[in-house]
Amino acid sequence: MKQFISVFSGLLLLFTSATHVVAQENGDYSQLSEDDYTKIALPPLSTLFENAKNSPIYELADVKAAIERKLLQKEKWAFLGFFSLRGSYQYGMFGNESTYTDVAIAPYLTYSTQAQNGYTLGAGINIPLNDLFDLKGRVSRQRLTLKTAELEREVKYDEIKKNIIEMYAMATSQMQVLQTRSESLVLANVQYEISEKNFANGTIESSDLAIDKERQSQARESYEKSKFELTKSLMILEVISRTPIIRK
Repeated sequence: MKQFISVFSGLLLLFTSATHVVAQENGDYSQLSEDDYTKIALPPLSTLFENAKNSPIYELADVKAAIERKLLQKEKWAFLGFFSLRGSYQYGMFGNESTYTDVAIAPYLTYSTQAQNGYTLGAGINIPLNDLFDLKGRVSRQRLTLKTAELEREVKYDEIKKNIIEMYAMATSQMQVLQTRSESLVLANVQYEISEKNFANGTIESSDLAIDKERQSQARESYEKSKFELTKSLMILEVISRTPIIRK
């Protein structure tokens, strides 16, 4: 029965609240140039942690805690269920019909009306002993239930922060690797351009040109792989922290 009341109260709270769930939109990484990747700056961890409270996982745990808090207040006032008040009120026109007669007067009928109102008040007490002696226990149990919900919320929050830290550290490392591989790619491109000119002038063989082309291809492949890994980490970080990192 208590579980049913909890679910009903939770639904009532959700329907009467003005909370709106907004879908997270990721940055458009498809429009980034190679130069844009060198300008990426991660927000402070404190900002990511605070914004992560807008994530559905944290908000769901927070709503559950709010529901249990409302139920705790209800249990504190449960003693009012032992008392009842009742009352009624009436208003209307009341009629009175009478017959009058005397030895010298023939019987005649009289009818009169009058507006009247009335009310009644009453009170009652009904105290089941099992509910009376369990009042304190019910409040204590609900306090524990609320504490459990709050701890679950903090556990979820710690998990989110842990994931943010992991993705933050990974993205920071990948940005440094991407920078190194970007420099290697620039050098490989320059070297290949020089080799192309030397081959056109006949100062090197085609095999030398092919070697430089292979180095250029490997540098490009390593760079694209690093860019892919960094993009993936940044997109995941945006989702779990509910924070836009790329604005393009």
